[in-house]
Amino acid sequence: MTEAISMEQMYTEIKKIENEMLTKNDLNMLLETMEILNNPETMKHVMASREDIKQGRVKEVTSVRDMLNEE
Repeated sequence: MTEAISMEQMYTEIKKIENEMLTKNDLNMLLETMEILNNPETMKHVMASREDIKQGRVKEVTSVRDMLNEE
């Protein structure tokens, strides 16, 4: 004979399963990350940007006007 479980126990187990599942949003973010990582041109720009930041070649932008006034 199988052991009966309460609704509360079942609910707890379902919640555990839900917490371990990936959402559609998680999968979309993963796919987007894979696309970026597999695009050599994009990765070249990412690496160049990292180097710019490392070398201090950055400018604080606080408004659209700041962006439009860039040289």
